[in-house]
Amino acid sequence: FTVGDTISSTVDHCHLPRITTMVVGSSNPPLQVVLGSRASSDSSATQCAAESSAIRSNSTAYILGTSAYPRLGSGLKLKIDGRVPMEDRKAPLSQFRLKSLLLSTFRVVAINISSTLSTYFSDQLTSEQDNEKLVDDGEITPYEADEMNEEWESREWQKRMDILPKKIGYALLRFHACTALMRFYELIIGRYILCVDGNARLESGSIPGRDNSTYEHSVDVMDKLTRDPFQASLRTSQILHNQEHSPGKVLSSDGKETSTSSELYKQMYTTCLWANIIPFLAELTLQHGVLLYGYGVYYMEKKRRRKEREMSNSDGDEQCKDEQDETEPVDETAYALSILFRSSHLTFSRGVSLIAASVGGAVGSVIYPGWGAIFGIQIGDTSVGALLD
Repeated sequence: FTVGDTISSTVDHCHLPRITTMVVGSSNPPLQVVLGSRASSDSSATQCAAESSAIRSNSTAYILGTSAYPRLGSGLKLKIDGRVPMEDRKAPLSQFRLKSLLLSTFRVVAINISSTLSTYFSDQLTSEQDNEKLVDDGEITPYEADEMNEEWESREWQKRMDILPKKIGYALLRFHACTALMRFYELIIGRYILCVDGNARLESGSIPGRDNSTYEHSVDVMDKLTRDPFQASLRTSQILHNQEHSPGKVLSSDGKETSTSSELYKQMYTTCLWANIIPFLAELTLQHGVLLYGYGVYYMEKKRRRKEREMSNSDGDEQCKDEQDETEPVDETAYALSILFRSSHLTFSRGVSLIAASVGGAVGSVIYPGWGAIFGIQIGDTSVGALLD
């Protein structure tokens, strides 16, 4: 069975709960299938009476979830696109599965090779233009300019190819560290903040002080934070095109007629903004860690050199030592202010990148749903990074 399938059922939905669990097979553990209706609200008594005979005789029930989706709680409803809540959420170590690992490795390698080549050709063009300017000014001959260009090409190409494997290795390490931080934040948010994992999967009535609406709201927030922009773009585009009452026109959430592209952009901007919060928070945390580590190494090295200098000048003038001690607090204050400034700049840059990536994902979804969202997010992120970093 897969989520969204329909089966024949003889369940009387007017007298039994809207969602029930059916055990299928004799395997250990057995497959549990959650049955229910896609309806957003309970049927009235009149509707139940009118549909009673049809329901009792081979009615259609929907599979809302199976044991393959253990996060599905009782009483939860499918999303408008037919998804189980939090269906897009990844497992803690899913990035190390063979397919995901190969795709992520190929992506990181391709990005680093393309960035290295683009930087090389850009620097090469700049160097050749500088040499041409020297030729025009009469400082060197065209033959000398050609020799300088060839020397630059051989030197820079070899240097960049030598550091490329190390660059790719650092990029892969950074990618997996960032992904691990994402899964860690999802665990903290799901288990301790929104309480949708662990014991929170139980019936809402068994959780003291918590009603079903609060639990559904928490699941909805967690679902937004863990959406897959690629799948969301495809699903949202398909739903809006199915809802068109005239070519290229749909009704927006406020009941006004608008273009399908405009509504798709609006919905995908919100989706990408929510879905990128945890990834950008993980990236920001990682960058802050690298920043503090760099400053820490610099500070300890500076402190070690100062101590060596003091030991070598231990027989020197006391006044010189007093003046050196007076300057140390100023150095530490400047050091702390430098960290604060860099941290604030980094936080601002990532915040702007989050918005730009969401805009890029929305625009990409309008142009080409699916991959357009992925490339739009990447372009928005890298564009802001190139401008602000």
